Amino acid sequence: MTLVPECVLAREAQLCYVSIAMITDYDVWSDSPVSTKAVLDTLNKNIERTKRMVLELAHKISDKRDKCNCDKALEGALI
Repeated sequence: MTLVPECVLAREAQLCYVSIAMITDYDVWSDSPVSTKAVLDTLNKNIERTKRMVLELAHKISDKRDKCNCDKALEGALI
């Protein structure tokens, strides 16, 4: 999974961008296989966690862009 083309397009549009990634399959380091049910259970928990996180963080996003330079991403770009 990548963040392309989303991150590239956001940069070109001079938008602030963040990615939220949640793990659903922990069998990479496990000695036993992970079932589809276990993956879906983890996915459903992650959906709820993500909803809570977005609701909690959304009101903390400033209307002003004084902590980033995203709105100036194309300064000096070749046209």
